[in-house]
Amino acid sequence: MNATTTMGLSLSGADSVGVSAGQSSVQAGYGISLTDMSGFHEAIARAEAGAGSTLQAQPVQAMGEGMQALFKPLEHINAEAVSLEEHAQAAMAAGNDMTPGEMVMLTVRAHEFLFHSQLTANIANRTSDGLQQLFRQQA
Repeated sequence: MNATTTMGLSLSGADSVGVSAGQSSVQAGYGISLTDMSGFHEAIARAEAGAGSTLQAQPVQAMGEGMQALFKPLEHINAEAVSLEEHAQAAMAAGNDMTPGEMVMLTVRAHEFLFHSQLTANIANRTSDGLQQLFRQQA
């Protein structure tokens, strides 16, 4: 048994062009339902019905305060990474060996960056878990 199954579909209208070329079935993976197929067919029909219209570019709205607050920890981590990379590049460009004190400070900054990254990821995971639990309770 292979990874795809063949589902025979009735073809109509513009789809009949594929039939004349010898294509009478659609290849779909396991887990596909008739609801998925009908939804897809309806989406294609809606797209074909609006084929004469063109999409207009829409201006992007500025992020709200909530979104800015969500991205602030990630921006801080990004700034730390850039600072750490600049410090390491400057040490390499100097061509001199780093002193033991400079090595220790670079290592401390790297560990501080790692700590902040792990802390932010932990907070994000716990927030996601809490939201999932909230949605499960409300369902």
